Amino acid sequence: MTQNNRLATLKNALREKPAPVAAAEPAPAYYKAPSRAGKLHVSAWLPADYKTSLRAIQMKHPDKNLQSLLMEALNDLYGKYNVPVIREE
Repeated sequence: MTQNNRLATLKNALREKPAPVAAAEPAPAYYKAPSRAGKLHVSAWLPADYKTSLRAIQMKHPDKNLQSLLMEALNDLYGKYNVPVIREE
């Protein structure tokens, strides 16, 4: 192919309108595990002794995870202040 032919081919390609590109679906801002569906993160900044005591309970009851211990503690608090207790099945 001569240089003139290459130039003509390039000019023709530039004149053609490109095919429309489908809009890409935006990516989610973050990944949320299916096990977290319908749940919210609740947190607090507490002195280190709170964590130490929670871990001590966990050592005595290895079948309980941190989340279940915190849910139990919050339900006890709700009962104390006479607000609805959450029943997690």
